[in-house]
Amino acid sequence: MTASLASAELESLEFDRESDTYRARYDQDATATSMAVVAAVSDVLDTDPLELDPLHDTIDTDALDDLIRCRDPPNEPIGVSFTIEGFEITALSNGVVMLSPMNSERAAGENVGITRQ
Repeated sequence: MTASLASAELESLEFDRESDTYRARYDQDATATSMAVVAAVSDVLDTDPLELDPLHDTIDTDALDDLIRCRDPPNEPIGVSFTIEGFEITALSNGVVMLSPMNSERAAGENVGITRQ
């Protein structure tokens, strides 16, 4: 399954039943991370992207794009996690966006975090 949003196109979108997580891959040379996040969320929710809460209300999209674009070191991707539309989103610097449905324990957690994967 692939999704597209204007200039954002996902290479793939898969669901892992065991972890209850969606995993989207995108071409980092052609698509900004923020646009890949919006495309993935809209595809998972089967909703027009314009009906979603604006991503920039949750996270600085320019900072997200800049941080994830820094793919150094290549064997240790950087991850940025935040919540939007009932999902915990983790964007990785290796061209992967993961979406996990929020549960009540996660909902009480922090809104944005940066990690090394």
